[in-house]
Amino acid sequence: MSDARALSTRSRSETIAQRSVSGLCALALALQIGCFSYLPVQSAPPLPAQQVGIVINDRGRLLLGDRVGASVDRIDGKVISRQDGSIVVDVYRVTDLRGNTATWTGERVSIPDEAILGYRARKFSKLKTLLLVGSIVIAIVASLGKSLDLFGDELAERPGEGPQQS
Repeated sequence: MSDARALSTRSRSETIAQRSVSGLCALALALQIGCFSYLPVQSAPPLPAQQVGIVINDRGRLLLGDRVGASVDRIDGKVISRQDGSIVVDVYRVTDLRGNTATWTGERVSIPDEAILGYRARKFSKLKTLLLVGSIVIAIVASLGKSLDLFGDELAERPGEGPQQS
C-alpha cells in the first residue's frame, strides 16, 4: 500500500471517529436538560418545596412586568408557600414569549393567583437520564479508545509490502 493511500485511509478513519464523538457530544448537549421534564399544564396549585413551571396569563404579564419582564411566559422555580391569594416562589429561570430564557439565582417572587394560567410540575425522567449518561459514557470510551489505541490500528494489522530494499 502506498504511503499516500495509507495516509488517506488513516485520515478518513480519524475523521469518522472525530465526527462520531462530536455527534455524541452534541446529543449529550441536547439532552442536557434531560433528567427532568415538565408535565402538561394543570390547574391544581403545587405543594410547597415542589419544583414547578408557572405559566403566566396576559393579566399576569401586566402585573409582573416590572419584576420579571413584560413578555414573560413561564416562571420556573421552587414553591415556598401560598399566602393571601398568591404563591411565593424562589425563581431559577424565566422564559419569555419568544422562548428566550434568563437564569435567576433563587430570587423570591410573589405571584398573584390572578396572574397564573396554570402549573407545570417538574418530573424526573428516567429515559432522558439514561440517554444522557449512556451518550456521555460512549463519548468517553470512544475518545479514550482512539487516543489510547484501545481498539487497534487497522492499518497496522494489515499485511504490508514490507520494508523497501535498495
